[in-house]
Formats: sequence, C-alpha cells, structure tokens
Amino acid sequence: MFAMVRDMKRIILSLLALFISCALWGQGNSLLLDKIAQLGSVTLEYEMTANSSDGRQLMEQRGTIDIQQLSYRLTSDMLTIVSDGNTRWLYSPKSEELVICSADYLSDNPLENPFSLLASTSFEQKSDGTFKILHREANGYLYTVLVTSISSRETPWEDSYFIVDIDSLPEDVIITDLR
Repeated sequence: MFAMVRDMKRIILSLLALFISCALWGQGNSLLLDKIAQLGSVTLEYEMTANSSDGRQLMEQRGTIDIQQLSYRLTSDMLTIVSDGNTRWLYSPKSEELVICSADYLSDNPLENPFSLLASTSFEQKSDGTFKILHREANGYLYTVLVTSISSRETPWEDSYFIVDIDSLPEDVIITDLR
C-alpha cells in the first residue's frame, strides 16, 4: 500500500515537473518565434558551442542565420548551410566539400536543422534582449546558443539566395549528392 502511494507521488511530481517545464519552454520559444514572425525575413547573429556528453568542448563557432519562411542560410567561419525548404547544401571551404541532401526538419542536430533549436528544452530571454538556448541531442551532445541580435530585412530575399550555385564554387570542390 505504501509503495503504491509513493509511486503515485512520483508520477504526480513527474507530471507536474513536465507541465512546468513545458510552460516555461513555451514562453521563451514563443517570444523568439513571435519576434521572427513579426519581422518576416530576418537575420540572427549567434554564438554556439557544442559539448560532448562528458563535457568536452567539440566546437565553437559564431555566424549568422538568414531566415525566410522555411528557407535559411547559415554562415559561419566553419561552413555554410543553405536550404530552400526542400534541399540542403552543406559547404565546407576548409575541406573543399559540398554535401547535397534533402532538407530534414525532423533532425534534432542544429547543424542539420537550425529550426530544431526552436524545440529546445531551455529557452531564456536575457535582460539585454539576447536569447540563450540550451539544446541537448539524443546522443547527449549539448549545444549552447546565444542569439546576440535579430534584425529584419525590408525586402525579402530572392529565392535563389537559398540555393547554392554549384558553378560558382571552385573547380576542385568534392560534391556528394545524397538526395
């Protein structure tokens, strides 16, 4: 009897914690989504670190993400990721490689799907107007993203801005098409 009462308390406490975390997540997420929706075509400047499940820093980068509906262009010192909503191009000038694949809006990896950050477990708007996002992947990797500025664009980008022109790349770029 006591074990059943104790188990019920655990279940109730777990559900309460879940509802509170969902409510808090929804507030931060809503603030950023509302801001992006109000601005239409937007540019987000960000700083990001990735740590392994044991805490080792795997990556640190800063860059911009240009967003227009489901299209985006992520540009950093390491790589450029471009998606028109159907196809995604990942270009690394350092390794001289371009990978072309289908856009995957189900991936929880922010480098494959920047929109996955909007479903992150921890969302906080800081007093200086920046947004801090903590995003944990299923494999335990923790991404910490600080959105340092959000600015709108008066005129929308042309559709071609969200497509990589393969002919404009250096001739020795290795192209891997996984579509």
